[in-house]
Amino acid sequence: MIFASDLDQTLIYSARSKGEAVIEDMVPVELYEGRHISYMTKPAVEKLKELAGVARFVPVTTRIPEQFNRIFGIRELFQPEYVIVSNGGTILVNGQVDHEWNSYVRDAVKRDCAANTEIASLFAKISSDHWVKSNDLCDDLFYSIKVEREHLPLEALEVLRMELAAHGWSYSLQGRKIYLVPEKVSKGAAIQYVKEKLGASFIYAAGDSLLDESLLLAANFALSPAHGELGRTYDTHPHIQFTKARGAYASDELLDTILEHTRRA
Repeated sequence: MIFASDLDQTLIYSARSKGEAVIEDMVPVELYEGRHISYMTKPAVEKLKELAGVARFVPVTTRIPEQFNRIFGIRELFQPEYVIVSNGGTILVNGQVDHEWNSYVRDAVKRDCAANTEIASLFAKISSDHWVKSNDLCDDLFYSIKVEREHLPLEALEVLRMELAAHGWSYSLQGRKIYLVPEKVSKGAAIQYVKEKLGASFIYAAGDSLLDESLLLAANFALSPAHGELGRTYDTHPHIQFTKARGAYASDELLDTILEHTRRA
């Protein structure tokens, strides 16, 4: 069995995203520039330890490798063999890049999706310092754009979403970031590859955003925190269960639900 899970706002939370959880009662899991910036609830840490004892834990994140490596609470405590980063564009095996997967993804992007320079030009037409704070090309694959959410030009972004689809790219708004991603870069495709490598027959998965939807659809049993982009998009979903809890407490609930399912399996 595999437990494949998104990290930010699924298992780990910032002080801003933690909801009603008390920061003093949480465990720091990420260090950046000398300060802790991400946390897990203490029950979630213990439940994840229990789950990792019966299923292969595969962290799945839109973060690039350097950003994932800051999460010492996942990297050091659980020492996962496989880690899916860069939204599925890169897979790490014992900390090293899987070159077979890297070549496959980049060839598919080059063949079937518009060049990132073309996407940058499309975005530049609507971009403004009024709402765009930074714009980064991540892993030479996708764009991560930090924004002032209250100033977003929503109509222009909806037009951009349709233009992107015609170019083989997708759009996702998560918190204060917009992601522009080639459709050939997906967490779902990456977890299928890992599943084959591990010879696994069953996948549990968790994730909060539309970028996690392909991961959840690839799973046999899928959960999503109610507070996430998926929860805001769907009232109900035929394949995904949504937690009742929000914020960091959602991680406790989804881990409890999966553990209970493994005990019945």
